[in-house]
Amino acid sequence: MKLSDVFGVGSSAIKSYVQRQEVDDAFKAALGEGKHIVVYGASKQGKTALVSRYLPYKDNVVVRLDPNSNLEDIYSSILRQSGIKIASGETSAKTSEIGSSLGVKAKALIPFFGSGEASLGANLKSSGTDTENWKEVPFNLSVAQDVVELLNDVSFDKKVILENFHYLIEEEQRKLAFALRSFEEMGVVFVILGVWREKDRLRNYCGDLTDRVVDVCVEPWSDPDFYRVAKVGAEKLNIFIAPSVVAECVKSSFGSIGVFQELIKESCASAGVLRAQVTQQVVDDIDFARKALGEKSVQYGVTHRKSLELIASGNVSHSKEKAIVPLHLPYYLVMALLGYGERLIHGLSRSDVTAMIKSKHHRPDDVRPSDMTNLLHKISALQYRKGINPPILDYDIGKRQIYAVDSTFFFFLKNCDLVEVSEEMVSPLETELCD
Repeated sequence: MKLSDVFGVGSSAIKSYVQRQEVDDAFKAALGEGKHIVVYGASKQGKTALVSRYLPYKDNVVVRLDPNSNLEDIYSSILRQSGIKIASGETSAKTSEIGSSLGVKAKALIPFFGSGEASLGANLKSSGTDTENWKEVPFNLSVAQDVVELLNDVSFDKKVILENFHYLIEEEQRKLAFALRSFEEMGVVFVILGVWREKDRLRNYCGDLTDRVVDVCVEPWSDPDFYRVAKVGAEKLNIFIAPSVVAECVKSSFGSIGVFQELIKESCASAGVLRAQVTQQVVDDIDFARKALGEKSVQYGVTHRKSLELIASGNVSHSKEKAIVPLHLPYYLVMALLGYGERLIHGLSRSDVTAMIKSKHHRPDDVRPSDMTNLLHKISALQYRKGINPPILDYDIGKRQIYAVDSTFFFFLKNCDLVEVSEEMVSPLETELCD
C-alpha cells in the first residue's frame, strides 16, 4: 500500500477516510427519503469521498458538468447511460412529423427483448439478432416528464449524480431546479455536488423544492476529526505519527481536510515513509511538518497567484471608440478581493466588493450595477475558461455574496503576503500603454 493511497488528495478513495456522525448520518438518512440531495462545501472538503462511499459511482449514473452543458446534454447523458439510444437527426419522412432536432424533439430507441421478427409491432425495429429489438418512442428532450417516462420503460432504479453543478451557467441551474420537482414526483432522485458555501442554493431558484431537497454540508471539519484521520492512516501504514506533528499540521490547515491530508502526506514522505512499513516506524520530528508547510506554501502560492492573474486578465472586448479604455472589471475584482484578504473566506457582500472596486477604478462613475451583475454571475464560467479547476471563487446570487471556495485558497490567503501579490499583479492599463 502506497503513501498516496492513504493520505493526500486524489481521484481515488483515500483509505484514511473517517465517518463524521453528523455528516455521514445526514447523507445516509437522505438516501432513504426519496428526495434530491445537495452535497456542498468548499473544494477538497470531502464531497466526492462522502457520496462515493455510500453511493458507488460505478453502480449509478454520473454526469460531470461544465459551463457548456445544458439541460438537453444532461438528459441525453442520463438516457445513454441507461441503455436508451437517441435517434440521429437524419430520420425518415415519418419521423420528421415529430421533429428531428435533438435539442427539442427526438426519438428514443428503447431495448426490447423478444423472440425475433414476428414479435415486432409497427413501432419496433429489429437489431439484427434473435433476442434484442428496439422500440421507437418520440419524446421531447427538454421535458423532464418525457425523460422520466423513458427511464421508467427500462425500469431505471439508480441515482443520478451530478458533479460540478457550480459550473452550469445560472440559466441552466435555474431550469434544472424547476425540472427537479418533476423528477422527484416521478421517483428519479438526483444527488448534486457543488462548490459553494451557503445552504439552499437550489431553493433560491425554485421555491417548490422546499421539502423536496435535502442539503448536506461537508463542512466544518473539527480538530478531533483531523486527529482521527491521522490515526486511521497511520494504522494503515504501520507507523506512529507523534501528536506534535499532527498538531502542527492541524494548526496550518485552517479547517481544510484537503490541506491537512497533503501536509500529513508530505510529513510522512519527509520521514522516508512512502509505503506501508513492515516494522512500525515513528514520525516524531516536528521539522517534518514544518518542511511540509514550507513546500505547500510555495506550491499553493504559485498555483493561486497564477489563478488570480488569469482571472484578472479577463476577456477584454475593446470599445469601438478607441479613446475609451475598457473597464477591466476582472482585474479590479481581484485587486478588491486581495484588499479584503482573509475576510473573503467568510464571504463578502456585493455592495462591499462594488465599493472597493470603485475606490480603485480608473472610471468609477462608469461601473454600473449591470456591469457588476455580468461580472459576478459569470465568475464560475470565467474560471472554467481559464482552466482554474476547481474554482477558487463563487458568487451566491440569492445572498449576493462572493466567497472563496477552494480550501487550499484559504491556506494561500492566510500564509501569503497579499500586499506583495497585489503589487506584482500586472495592470491591464499598463499593458495597453505599452501596446
